[in-house]
Amino acid sequence: MASYLLVANETAESPELLHAAAEIHAHDPGAEFVIVVPATPLNLLQQFEGTAKSARGLAAQRAQNTRRLLESLGIRVRSTRIGNWDPYVAIEEELVNDNYEAILLSTLPPGVSRWLRMDLPSRVARRHPGIRLVHVVSRPAISRSASESPN
Repeated sequence: MASYLLVANETAESPELLHAAAEIHAHDPGAEFVIVVPATPLNLLQQFEGTAKSARGLAAQRAQNTRRLLESLGIRVRSTRIGNWDPYVAIEEELVNDNYEAILLSTLPPGVSRWLRMDLPSRVARRHPGIRLVHVVSRPAISRSASESPN
């Protein structure tokens, strides 16, 4: 059974990320996912919704919501974890503990994404050339719902 590492924060519940996970599941029905949501300080986020009062609380909320959405699609989630606030460190710490078929990394679009400004996808791919990297560019759910309102 292949394991896949899914790393996201503001885009964790995005349709783009869910679609990418569903495609992996379609090609590998035995796939299981480990969800890691870095505990990004709230002041570094573009926006956030909900009642979370801390970075860890918001990350836990997003991880559980993502788990619920994936499982509703029939996708197996082995665990959810709160990662280091630095997504590169969060990925490195996870890769020390487990072997993965691929890393599914979801970011905001260029120009908005702090993770892209950090060159995160390229850094991870260079550091781990033996692990396939699937980079998904997603819109955050809150801005999507506002832009798609029927007004």
